[in-house]
Amino acid sequence: MVQAGELRERVTILSLVENPDGTGWDWQEGKTTWAKVEQTGKRSLFSTVGVSRPEWRVTMRCQPLTLFQALRWRGHFLFLAELTHPDRGHIELSTVQAEPVICTVQRTKVEKNALNNPTLTTERVLTFPACLTEKYEGFSQGDTHDTLTHTLVAICPKTVTLRAGEVVTVGGDRYRVQIEHQLSEYKNEYEITREVDT
Repeated sequence: MVQAGELRERVTILSLVENPDGTGWDWQEGKTTWAKVEQTGKRSLFSTVGVSRPEWRVTMRCQPLTLFQALRWRGHFLFLAELTHPDRGHIELSTVQAEPVICTVQRTKVEKNALNNPTLTTERVLTFPACLTEKYEGFSQGDTHDTLTHTLVAICPKTVTLRAGEVVTVGGDRYRVQIEHQLSEYKNEYEITREVDT
């Protein structure tokens, strides 16, 4: 049973909102509430295909909250992995500190030019937040040079859907979406890769 005096930390509930101009999504701050925040010593598998991270447990009074949301605590972004009810008056969240980065994807469509040939044109550019985690880095020996394949897993809010083959820009680097994992009810995960000459 959690005592009221244990709820000493201020956490802010974040919700994903679409930008007013329809060019993507971002996390928006909402209600701030009291909570108990502690590191569990365990690692959370917040990604089904990425590397696990240290787990933090957040306990607060019962209130409307779902795994579609996130928390901000002492300037840190807390990704929500699991929600339980330890007693009638409280909710307990398994979270991971994973600061989201702003990513962009350029959506294209096929149109016909004056000669009736198909051409790709930019339909729109969307921005979205994603939490990134590492995945195994492969190494392949080439004929004339070596290539390092850098693979990340982008964990995105469920609203964000990417397609295999699309190019995602992360901090100035361009990654290609290789594999989509959309089975989770609350998030989508994408394996994104880029090749770096060594």
